[in-house]
Amino acid sequence: MDKIFDVSVIIVNWNAGKYLQETIDSLEKQTQNISYEIILVDNNSNKDEESFKYIENNLNNKKNITIIKSNENLGFARANNLAMKKARGRNFLILNPDVIFHNNVIKILSDYLDNNEDVGMTGPKVLNPDGSFQQPCLRGKPYPKDTLFHLIGLAKAFPKCKALNGYALWYLDRDEINECGALSGCCMMLKKSLFDEIGGMDEQFFMYQEETDWGLRTNEAGKNIIYNPNAVVTHYQGVTTKKNQLKSILIFTQSMEKFFKKHFWKRYNFIEKTFWLALIWGNFGFKYVKMRLKK
Repeated sequence: MDKIFDVSVIIVNWNAGKYLQETIDSLEKQTQNISYEIILVDNNSNKDEESFKYIENNLNNKKNITIIKSNENLGFARANNLAMKKARGRNFLILNPDVIFHNNVIKILSDYLDNNEDVGMTGPKVLNPDGSFQQPCLRGKPYPKDTLFHLIGLAKAFPKCKALNGYALWYLDRDEINECGALSGCCMMLKKSLFDEIGGMDEQFFMYQEETDWGLRTNEAGKNIIYNPNAVVTHYQGVTTKKNQLKSILIFTQSMEKFFKKHFWKRYNFIEKTFWLALIWGNFGFKYVKMRLKK
């Protein structure tokens, strides 16, 4: 009979360089008093790349690590789903290969899920390398008007105004446990029972928006999503996407369009749909110009 773990840690790697080893070293150093396995999916990294060499030379024979090597880049959602179907944990931790643990994150999050029946997902406080707060780890439900206020800067300009902060939730205390609408896909934990009920990430999203979609589906299933700052990580955001910034911006925009069409398309008339699509692709144009000007 297969061993059952408290937590299955799922890492999807694609050319993450030195950060993959730092992530696993950090996880092993900080995690105590809880059983876990690691399932690592390599999304066809370059064979001469540092993270791939680390997998080959250091991880293949470790007893609590399962390596899945893909012959193609499956994307974030599909690769995570592949791993979750093989996972033997009571809870699943989705973890990027560029995250450093500050404390016993796995036990803190797992204990919270175990002790709160109404909670389906939870995630830690996420910091940038300079110690500042990484906003995507505490978000509301991504209704179009709230996303608009966030994108144009109104939300951050008036952080105490709830009417403008349905997405960014700047009015909430970042040091308090709070219910929210979505967590950061860099580090988030869910119950296996939730995965069994609502399924995995929607694979139409190659990358980006999959965790936001998952959050909406979790709430629709009657389960809460909790931001838990008692667990703290640092995320080196964009380690792999910075290597092809234009493609990353394009995929982000395509995912935003798919998300809007999946959840909000039927709510609007033709003129409103045109406006929101223009906003989505206008944001792409703005980011593209900004990227070019930096070069």
